Amino acid sequence: MKNAAKYKLHRTLAIVAVPLLLLSTATGFFRANQKWFWEDGYKKKKQPAPFAMTQDFAPLPGVIHKVDSITGETNTFEEIIVRSENGTPYYLLSTASRKKFLANALSGEIVTPISKELASRFAMQYVKEKSGIVSCELLASYKPRKAKEGKPAYKVVFGNSVHSQIYLDKMTGEILEDIDDNRKFGLWVMRMHEYDYFDSKKEISSIAGISIFLVALSGLWIYKSRIFKSRSPKDGMSL
Repeated sequence: MKNAAKYKLHRTLAIVAVPLLLLSTATGFFRANQKWFWEDGYKKKKQPAPFAMTQDFAPLPGVIHKVDSITGETNTFEEIIVRSENGTPYYLLSTASRKKFLANALSGEIVTPISKELASRFAMQYVKEKSGIVSCELLASYKPRKAKEGKPAYKVVFGNSVHSQIYLDKMTGEILEDIDDNRKFGLWVMRMHEYDYFDSKKEISSIAGISIFLVALSGLWIYKSRIFKSRSPKDGMSL
């Protein structure tokens, strides 16, 4: 291959690889210093309210019987935990078939799926800055970050300075996502750094990696050709 063709191939590969490499470097710098825009406490309750252990809880057998009545079958439960939501204790029951049910631990009432009122109350715990709720919308399907599939969820929007958005599981009230203006930027940086756009993370990462490798390889090829040329006898010179 002629030198001109070699240089053209090298430049073409560099045009693809260098922008991706620069993007990775710049976003990597922001990720390393994410404390500038990503506060601690992601998906954690900012206003926790513990419940009093002296309260009389509803008997678990009665709650289990209600779940069996809803499902129309006798369930096997893998896990039953008690959690606090705004100072009220709730049972979270997980069946062997991966279904979850939330029940008020004081009254024994099954609250799955949760209402908009409950979703709003639950969401307020995850917002540091006290502010009013702008809207509470039920989404037919919301796909959390890194999740494989979507699920019904409530989107609760707040009117604070960073425009917080809390996404809660419709069935259990568990938090799915904690977003505000700062975290939106952080997630954008993360997606750019990982080449995670157009749902083609693996493909774009592969293109970036292969392009950088080929640029290095073609550079060595050109360098090797120059070395051999400089060592070859000149025209008209006898050995």
